[in-house]
Amino acid sequence: MLPVSVTDHIEEYVSQEIYVQVAIIKGKEKISTDSAIKKYFASNHFKELSLGKPYDHFIDGLRDKCLGKLKNSPMRNTETDDETIIMLQKKLNELSEVELEDTYWEIETGEFFSGEQIKELEKDRDKLITKLNSTDENEVVKTIFNFCEIYEKLCEKKYPEAPLPLEILKHHFR
Repeated sequence: MLPVSVTDHIEEYVSQEIYVQVAIIKGKEKISTDSAIKKYFASNHFKELSLGKPYDHFIDGLRDKCLGKLKNSPMRNTETDDETIIMLQKKLNELSEVELEDTYWEIETGEFFSGEQIKELEKDRDKLITKLNSTDENEVVKTIFNFCEIYEKLCEKKYPEAPLPLEILKHHFR
């Protein structure tokens, strides 16, 4: 199972990316949020999203940080006060050689992943790709709308005074 901090991190990243793009379209075109979402479908950003690129970028970053790459690192036994290095040293020294080759570190959240968890991320990516490539335009609009709504809820918690250009939570465009 994926750590909640990681699913939240990915959801926040994707939601923010989508929200900003839709808000830019809305502002430039002076159109409704619903129309901006539909115009978003013609953007390169949406094409990349519908191919799963944000997930691919995240997954590739994980694979690049396989602990197996550090098993012969001099850092493994170096004295330090750096909490991050101490945490990595602990992990490097407690895992077997086989486990090191199947353990990946996500820097933003500090979480460690297994190959199985990466497969879960790939399944999540594939589900998103399927939703975004649906022939049912209403389903695609709903998916993008949901990401924008998630982002506004997040902003309300983190930045309660910040203006939200799509005003989804105020108007419920559904």
